[in-house]
Amino acid sequence: MSRYIQKQGCKNIYTPADKPFKIIVCGRPTPKGRPRLGVKGGKAFVYTPAATKEYEEMVGWAAKSAGCRPVEGPVSVAISVYVKGRLDADNIAKSILDGLNGIAYEDDDQVIELLVRKHKVTRKEEERVEIEVMEVTT
Repeated sequence: MSRYIQKQGCKNIYTPADKPFKIIVCGRPTPKGRPRLGVKGGKAFVYTPAATKEYEEMVGWAAKSAGCRPVEGPVSVAISVYVKGRLDADNIAKSILDGLNGIAYEDDDQVIELLVRKHKVTRKEEERVEIEVMEVTT
């Protein structure tokens, strides 16, 4: 069974469960923002910035449309970031890993191997993130 989700010249790729899941998220990645502190009704609370939350949800939807199902065991994640300009690789990885929680794996604590590569692109239209999630047998 093969299915493709088109999004303006970009494909989210379906991969069968016995192979690595390959996910493409089109557009400029949003690094994990610092938690914010708010006060409501005299009580303080901590929340994730809206831009970060939206990007994490977009990553989750791309993974769902690619056919991801939560893996129970340890996983390896490879992230290729194609971006124009500068972004911190570690903060991009955090938002992507959080976006995959409950979709590609139960919790990002299952990630035992993480590879993040940044690639420079010349046009904004080329910005994207390619993610590969693979169950690891130990």
